[in-house]
Amino acid sequence: MAKTSIPEPKDLASQLLEAEVAFWLQNLKGKKFQALLADEVTHILGRFEYIRLRDAVDENKVKATAQRYAVEMEIGGAIPELFGEIANRIFEFPASQTTKIGEVVSDSIATEFIEKIFEQDGVLDHAVTNIRNSTPFRHFLSDVIFTVLKGYVFEQNNLMKFSTVASSTRKVREWLSSKAPDLSEGLEDRVRNLMESGVKGSLEMVDETLDNEQYRETAMNSALAFWDVVREWPLTAYRDYLTEQDFQEFMVLGYEFWLEFRNTEYLKSCIDLGVDFFFEKYGDQSLQALLDDIGITHEMITGELDNYIPDLAALMIKEGVAESFLRRNLLRFYSSKKVQDLLA
Repeated sequence: MAKTSIPEPKDLASQLLEAEVAFWLQNLKGKKFQALLADEVTHILGRFEYIRLRDAVDENKVKATAQRYAVEMEIGGAIPELFGEIANRIFEFPASQTTKIGEVVSDSIATEFIEKIFEQDGVLDHAVTNIRNSTPFRHFLSDVIFTVLKGYVFEQNNLMKFSTVASSTRKVREWLSSKAPDLSEGLEDRVRNLMESGVKGSLEMVDETLDNEQYRETAMNSALAFWDVVREWPLTAYRDYLTEQDFQEFMVLGYEFWLEFRNTEYLKSCIDLGVDFFFEKYGDQSLQALLDDIGITHEMITGELDNYIPDLAALMIKEGVAESFLRRNLLRFYSSKKVQDLLA
């Protein structure tokens, strides 16, 4: 089927079309456009007081949009590449060498953070208690200590392998292994049990120490004294522990984690839970009440519009996009039968 073309308007309609296009192009420039924006924003925001959130947007559509972007949207290869390049820039940022940690983290914030950790029945207390009561964690710590000790003994044996004592010790161990094969494994198990008992005792000692206010205060003062040292370090101090490659690999690991996490039912449930709570809290409130709660004011909106929209409008006029848009849509109006009949 051939496409129906819009008939050209008659002479008077053409003149009105040209006049209106010129009018709007003039009003999209400079101060006139800023005044127009301010006036329209005032009218729109004036209506926000009478419009409820759930009347303005459907809750299920918000959930679907959140799921679409957080879970379903394909992430292009340029995004992780961009993150990697940003990580490199941050790692090599010259200002990091001249900026101290204390200039980024204030003394008051650091002090409150440390005091929060050491407060009675606080984070540290709960962590120590839970670790002390965690059998798997005690096994883990004892295994680490046992492995380190075993490695140390092995290194010492290597250093002494040519000595008479080491040779005799090795012969005794070989004889025991041949005559009592279970003795070696039993000895290792006893050492592990001893290590675990030591770990448990150490954790109990830490717990008892935390119950003593004097020791707790001493530990907190030590942490505050350590902060006095750390605050003078440059931000590049982390390079002593983290190479540029490490930084990039952590970024990649974080990205890979997100790719897996975004496909879990848990994240989807969290999104739905968050949207449900948001509408439970604000659904029956007006849009203006919502803006007030999150701290968005009339001045902020008009200020940001003034900051971006006039430049965008000027670009649209310069590129001919604005005039083309106005002509296409106004031509349909002035070429319509009803307008033609009115102007006849």
